[in-house]
Amino acid sequence: MARRILATWGLAAAGALAVGFAALAQTAPGGQPTSASNPAIAAPAERVPTDIRRTTIIVRDMEASLRLYRDALGLRVNYDAPMTVSGPAFTQNGPPRPIRLVLLNANDPWIGWIGLIQYTDRPNRPRRAVPRELGPGSHIMVLAVADAQGMCARAAAVPGVNMVVPPKISEYPPRTPGAPPIRVLGCQFFDPDGAYLELNQSLPPAG
Repeated sequence: MARRILATWGLAAAGALAVGFAALAQTAPGGQPTSASNPAIAAPAERVPTDIRRTTIIVRDMEASLRLYRDALGLRVNYDAPMTVSGPAFTQNGPPRPIRLVLLNANDPWIGWIGLIQYTDRPNRPRRAVPRELGPGSHIMVLAVADAQGMCARAAAVPGVNMVVPPKISEYPPRTPGAPPIRVLGCQFFDPDGAYLELNQSLPPAG
């Protein structure tokens, strides 16, 4: 049963997958991301057959990770339960193993969730060295936020977070020729387990 549940939830067993480039999203009044104001990213006339449902991260210390994802980034816990998992990716071809699974959501009730898994049958492993650079196989999780300065500061204060790029304004080429550049304020950091995150706040055009 647990295997079937985890397969349905689309588990990513080794780290964080990109959940979308929020740097290129628009922002509605109140700071909530929207695509309705930009025809270039409006809903398609026909739905594609896939939703990016959730990114799941294997963590060493659940409570330490919750201090980042729940407390600093403001995601809401909607599921927290022990269960047993099987399969070679989880058990290294051994017997089923117990885990704790926590699911958190942002504003959408269905997509864009984050899952956290901690093995509970052994003490926490020593923390691996934080990667120094990104390359093939690396994942970047991008979150759209309404207050990048405040949220980046809260994230930086979480033990184990390695802030790589402090808050700064970046510009991206526009989708439509002749339109002003897309401007975002954001920061980038490694979480306590080495997952790479980017927080972005959409800004109005310069001038």
